[in-house]
Amino acid sequence: MSQQRPEIFVVDDNEINVEILVNVLRDEYAVSVALDGAGALEDIAAYPPDLVLLDVMMPDMDGYSVCRQLKANPDTADIPVIFITARNAVEDEMRGFEAGAVDFITKPISPPLVRARINNHLALRFSQQSLKGLSDKLSRYLSPQLYRSIFEGRRDVRLETTRKKLSIFFSDIAGFTANTDHMEPEDLNFVLNSYLERMSGLVLEYGGTLDKFIGDAILVFFGDPESKGAREDALNCVKMAIEMQRAILDLRKQWAVQGINMPFAARMGIASGYCTVGNFGSKDRMDYTVIGGQVNLASRLESAAEPGRILVSNETWSMVKDAIYCKKMGEISVKGFDRPIPIYEVVDLFERVKSNAEEIVLDTPGLSLRMDPREIAEEDKQKLFNQLQLAIAYLDQ
Repeated sequence: MSQQRPEIFVVDDNEINVEILVNVLRDEYAVSVALDGAGALEDIAAYPPDLVLLDVMMPDMDGYSVCRQLKANPDTADIPVIFITARNAVEDEMRGFEAGAVDFITKPISPPLVRARINNHLALRFSQQSLKGLSDKLSRYLSPQLYRSIFEGRRDVRLETTRKKLSIFFSDIAGFTANTDHMEPEDLNFVLNSYLERMSGLVLEYGGTLDKFIGDAILVFFGDPESKGAREDALNCVKMAIEMQRAILDLRKQWAVQGINMPFAARMGIASGYCTVGNFGSKDRMDYTVIGGQVNLASRLESAAEPGRILVSNETWSMVKDAIYCKKMGEISVKGFDRPIPIYEVVDLFERVKSNAEEIVLDTPGLSLRMDPREIAEEDKQKLFNQLQLAIAYLDQ
């Protein structure tokens, strides 16, 4: 319970009733009063008390209306309201509970009963506030989606896993250790925390599940515990990666203002496919994470990417190719896969590529090309695309 005296707000239009309650309460509580509903709402919103004692029969605005408005306001909704009234019909009591009250006391009052009821509801409220504060702290160790699924009862905390089609994202900062060895610890903490904070915000914005930080490395997956479908998950994953690369350029400018200049670039890899996801570990210590070949592939792609670049697997590319412009980068061999994996480098969203497109000119023996994307008619695009695909197929032999 609070070290200061709990604050009780009494609302009653009868000054004699108010005086009686103040005399009963003032030795244990800090008491404020209002003689009408409108004034009470104003004062309670400005200085929220720990509990409200509310009369029912008042002019202009009765106690039920006051209670409903308190419960409709997010800033006052969790304040316990106890009705103290001369009305003692069952219907009156039911209306009070329907309005959001936690208790209903009839007049004439018994001072010991009033104090006992108040103490019970204050103890419950302070206990709830303590648990909420603790859960808010614990939530910072979990991804928001996992936290919601547990506290809303959609996921049980037990050792269980499922197979799902996910998109896996890995990133790390190229040469982070070598580039930060000379930095003061305060500057290093500032850089790393501001970087991870910005990246975490983008993970949340695009609906990813932040698995873990490993120093400067980040592991994220899309598709569990919430999914928008495999294609949409893959698209959001790639969009997130693009925005992360853009955000890093912005962060570098901010750090430069603080006198921190460093060649800061992240490598990123994304793979999509079936993985095992869920709680691993023991009944005493669990880790909600993902394992499988696609996780290894995403890690391998991240390692193979140039600083500032994003590499994606063939399956990821096949799901995002209509919205994301990617360049084929050949193949890589990955442990656990029978054959080399085709890989692609993400360039940007097609809509941004098109808006930034300029005239393309190539003049070399065997090829003469001038193309201005802004002049190509919509009905000619498919024919041109087919011709260029034939040329690419020939060059790719």
